[in-house]
Amino acid sequence: MEMIIDYTLVIQTVPEYSKKNDTVYTCTVGYSQQLGWIRVYPMPYSKGLQRWNTYKIRVEENKQDSRNESWKLCGHSKQEQWKNWNQDVQFYKRLNESQKNYLKQQMIKNTLPAISVMNKNRQSIGFIEVDKVRARWEVNESYFNPNQLLLFSDIEEESISQFTKANKQFHSRIKFMDLDGQHDLLLNNWQYYEYQRKFGHNPEAFRNINNNKKQILMLGNLFQYRNTWLVLDSFTAPNNKLELLLDF
Repeated sequence: MEMIIDYTLVIQTVPEYSKKNDTVYTCTVGYSQQLGWIRVYPMPYSKGLQRWNTYKIRVEENKQDSRNESWKLCGHSKQEQWKNWNQDVQFYKRLNESQKNYLKQQMIKNTLPAISVMNKNRQSIGFIEVDKVRARWEVNESYFNPNQLLLFSDIEEESISQFTKANKQFHSRIKFMDLDGQHDLLLNNWQYYEYQRKFGHNPEAFRNINNNKKQILMLGNLFQYRNTWLVLDSFTAPNNKLELLLDF
């Protein structure tokens, strides 16, 4: 089934490399008035996609991914190294602060008490409201230093690694409590890795979420291991309940 939707991008995960398609891509998660909370992937990492921007996109169900929330672009720009990107994705508008808070209210309406409930519901995107979180940097054991001469890798592998987690010295992780108990999960959001690239593994990267305020966690599971979850981001919960915005 193909359809044209309004898609507000909220999350971009850290780029990954597909050997099958020889493409570096990112996975995105966002909100559609037509479909609700969905993921759309693969998407290019280098086309200037922006959080809180709404795009007009033509999507279809992802037949290679049986998760209900998974969709993909209908166009062929991926096979053409994203050359016809503008035909697949068109900028529509940028959300204002009230509209952003409205989306956070939609997150709150969909919160569940624990990851185990998401597993029971067979969800692949979910939300948990927690009193506080603690995000941090942790050493990446598989760190690849592009400045070192590798005897058993080629130039292509080295050039690709600069876009992925391989050349990041530290992973971002996050601790929180739900009704299942304490969790310590990867925080798989590109914005934190970009912060590390620009400013190093500074705890200031998490200043907006390590604030001892109530947080809304957005989580996603792995395609191959449906009971393994990552935190996609943490949002400070808005103070006021907002009504539906007619101009959203």
